[in-house]
Amino acid sequence: MPLLSNPEDVIGRRFDFIIAGGGTAGLVLANRLSENPDVSVIVLEAGNAHVDDPIILSPTGWVPQLFNSEYEWGLQSTPQPHSLDQRLFEFRGKGLGGSSSINCLVYLKPHRADIDAFEKLGNPGWNWENYQKYSKKAESVHAPVPPVRQFRPTYNHDDVGHDGPLPVSFCPIASGVEYPLQKGLSELGIETISTGFGGETAGTYKALASLHPVKMTRTDSANAYLFPVIDRPNLQVLTGALVTKVVTSGDEATGLTADAVEFEHGGKFYQVLCAKDVILSAGAIKSPQILELSGIGDRSILEPLGIETKLDLPTIGTNTQDHFTCTGPAYELRDGNDIITEIEGPLPLVMSGYAFFPLHKAAANAQELIDKISAKINDEASPYSAGLREVYHVQLELLKDEDVPDVEIMVVPFSVIPMGPAGRAYVNVPPVLSRPFSRGTVHINSADPLAPPVIDPHIFEEDIDMEIITAGFKVSRAAAQFSPYKDIIAREVKPGPDVVTDDQIKEHIKSHVGTVWHMVGSCSMLPRDKGGVVDAKLKVYGTNNIRVVDLSILPILVSTHPQATVYAVAEQAGDIIKADHM
Repeated sequence: MPLLSNPEDVIGRRFDFIIAGGGTAGLVLANRLSENPDVSVIVLEAGNAHVDDPIILSPTGWVPQLFNSEYEWGLQSTPQPHSLDQRLFEFRGKGLGGSSSINCLVYLKPHRADIDAFEKLGNPGWNWENYQKYSKKAESVHAPVPPVRQFRPTYNHDDVGHDGPLPVSFCPIASGVEYPLQKGLSELGIETISTGFGGETAGTYKALASLHPVKMTRTDSANAYLFPVIDRPNLQVLTGALVTKVVTSGDEATGLTADAVEFEHGGKFYQVLCAKDVILSAGAIKSPQILELSGIGDRSILEPLGIETKLDLPTIGTNTQDHFTCTGPAYELRDGNDIITEIEGPLPLVMSGYAFFPLHKAAANAQELIDKISAKINDEASPYSAGLREVYHVQLELLKDEDVPDVEIMVVPFSVIPMGPAGRAYVNVPPVLSRPFSRGTVHINSADPLAPPVIDPHIFEEDIDMEIITAGFKVSRAAAQFSPYKDIIAREVKPGPDVVTDDQIKEHIKSHVGTVWHMVGSCSMLPRDKGGVVDAKLKVYGTNNIRVVDLSILPILVSTHPQATVYAVAEQAGDIIKADHM
């Protein structure tokens, strides 16, 4: 049993580094910062420890609860933020390990242009070269075992790390849908590639998974980074500790200094004192909430709630982006093809079939769509701030690049979403919008730290987003016209053969839209005049010692699933913080 702290061990004590959030990024930092025995570190985690929890260790134990209750939102007309916020607020990585303890295990790296965009936006050192350096530092990729099916894992040995603390491997089995889908996509010019982990990601390939290669159990940041070093005398970890605010001194002229962190534990409120830095690693929903509860944020939001504005930083909680998907195309599968859609068994069946491709591959009118959004962005009458307009120009470069993916197709082999009569095999092969132009918000609506913030994702507010995901939907459906993919399909069940025109497809997407839970941007790493919340050293503007290290800092969403990116960001952040305090 790991040696976790008790409240009486930490209350009122002074720590060099206080980490708010024991999730994916927070535990990487806890490990790296406590490597120096002369430095004291405390992690405050709102959730439970979940030590040896079989549901978390099982790669698929969480799937029915997740997909049955959370997969689909649906927009009848316009987004309703109050109907979405509670579900997003609750379905987070609350517990040691954070989202790495409950995610779909997908371990993919982004396109190099996704990461180089960060540096182009004014963040020195945040580029693909450093990304790979720190990603390899985190991971220990194990060679694949002989595959059970034709869907074969391929990768370049030099593209991945082999000595990091996080075991990563290829799932040894697949549903049987992935390979036929690959063949169908190849007929549409979307080819199977030999490696997707070296910065070029357009094509189809088998994803890595945060899966132990021998035990076939989930590998998360708690087991990889925390538990092996939990006995360090300079490291304290307190669970059930909800951070409520950062206590500061100073003013905007001199910069705010974090003196302490307040947290709730067992219904009572306590403080720990800060000697060096407070690091918020609570995620893209919670980190901006903590800042706003601390009086750091938009004055017009804080003061009506009775919160004194210590630092007017209105960009906090803005610029949010997420990967959005939908249900369908989904199919009932023919009998006799040895298709696996059950999630129980001696070997885990995880999501490993993915395709990524640019808009140019998906839509004949791609250039027309690009010209339209370009004109809107360049129109001075458009309702964009100067900073967002600059960010959009970099995002436009990515959209115009015919080698950079804009849309994704994923194979969801779990027959847990109601599709048709029981006892049949079904598969969902939906598109995912890789890099939306629509920008959302997440803000507090109460001074009560236990109240969830209000999330408004502004889904499809920019027309280009609907056009891109519709193009992806049509590609996924078109692949089913070709053998051997079409030979395993009995019928399309969602949306069904009556949904044919673009308008009908768009209505289906709007009424079956859902999130992939990859929110970023709420504490964007950008120059302050471009809408930034943190600088390239991850320090909150106007503060002397408050940093943010989690997905909220990404100014533009990467075009793939971001688990690997969180580890890389945290590893780089660890070196940045160490260098500042050397």
